Amino acid sequence: MNIHKIFKIHFFLIICLIFSSQLVLAAGIKDRIKQRLPVIADLKTKGVIGEDNRGYLGFVTGASEQQSVIAAENKDRKMIYKHFAKQQNTTIEFIEEIQANRKAKKAKPGEFIQSRDGSWHKK
Repeated sequence: MNIHKIFKIHFFLIICLIFSSQLVLAAGIKDRIKQRLPVIADLKTKGVIGEDNRGYLGFVTGASEQQSVIAAENKDRKMIYKHFAKQQNTTIEFIEEIQANRKAKKAKPGEFIQSRDGSWHKK
């Protein structure tokens, strides 16, 4: 085998490895988000948390119930937003703004959403 052919095979294998690792990462995030969903839905129903004006979960009241769950969710969301920003060749702030608007529209009646000025209100 010549060096050029070996290089092509190695390059192809590296691309396959990168692609498969991204799929595994995405699957892991999706599974974690799915597992947290019941806790998050319950906290939203109780009015403890809501969707903030940057596309993340925020505490509406002084209570910080399940703080580790909310932190983990926001960490995963940020990873997703960074991926989208890189993929779209834009800033994470732009993606956060889009996601905040999307999540506000998807919020159920009675759930809290944060307006641009930082105030919380029920949808």
